[in-house]
Amino acid sequence: MNPDIQKLISEVSQDRLRDYLRKIEGCRHGSKNYQALEERAQFIVKTLRSFNLDVESQEFQFHRKIYRNIIATHYGRNEKTDMILLGAHYDAASGSPGADDNGSGVAVMLESANIVSKYKFDNTIQFVAFTLEEPQPHTIHFLIGSNHFAEEARRLKRKYNAVLILESVGYTDDAEGSQIVPPFIKGQVPKTGNFLGVVADRKSKGIMTVFSDIACQYVPELPVVTYKVPFSGRIIPETRFSDHASFWNQGYPALMLTDTAMFRNPHYHSHRDRYETLDFNFMTDVARAVVGVATFLSGMYSNCG
Repeated sequence: MNPDIQKLISEVSQDRLRDYLRKIEGCRHGSKNYQALEERAQFIVKTLRSFNLDVESQEFQFHRKIYRNIIATHYGRNEKTDMILLGAHYDAASGSPGADDNGSGVAVMLESANIVSKYKFDNTIQFVAFTLEEPQPHTIHFLIGSNHFAEEARRLKRKYNAVLILESVGYTDDAEGSQIVPPFIKGQVPKTGNFLGVVADRKSKGIMTVFSDIACQYVPELPVVTYKVPFSGRIIPETRFSDHASFWNQGYPALMLTDTAMFRNPHYHSHRDRYETLDFNFMTDVARAVVGVATFLSGMYSNCG
């Protein structure tokens, strides 16, 4: 086992995860809770800057309001190489405090950034908080923030050799039959909702294998179930319900890391999606796996501290 990976994994703090989630939780729908969403954006910017990362806002207009994706960059030794991106959306569905969807994903992203920012890597790592992932009035489209980001990245010919999207990673249920399996999903999927799903398309099959292998080796207590969708998920729409699909559309290798959201969590998109319903031991293990995979993919070469 790589001692560098073990060291970084050991630094994951459940207390910090809890604190981040408390500060993200709350109604923050893009249209109905615009000011609350902006307050969360300010918190994310402040937190990422506290890690000495280069932080910028990618602003765009949607129905006469300005929204922003938040991009924090940790530059590697080889700045011209392909980058690693770890992302999560910070808005929530209408009427929901969004603890699992997607406060949990933002918390894991922030904790990963906190740890990774203390070290130097060969490759550059970006941490991105996406806005307007959830459905909005006046349009049938969603994933609005990540679509803007991915389209701009492709236009500017930015290269990412791995995109990891955290989508609802805090809810478990150990009861037999608690896990729903969507129609047309082939293969063995457990009927107990206590695993992390890792969803890939053809281009991201390699990083799916890396994620599974690193998690198995360094965080064996975290059950991981992998699934490669055919045709970038277009015949199974449920596999495209998060920001990874924006990257698939632009040809980038991207994974969705998820507790499967509505297929397990009865509080999904409701006022009951709260801090008290989450499994923080599971979320901590997810963060440890994510930190391990980011370390492996980016090639740590020295300690900054």
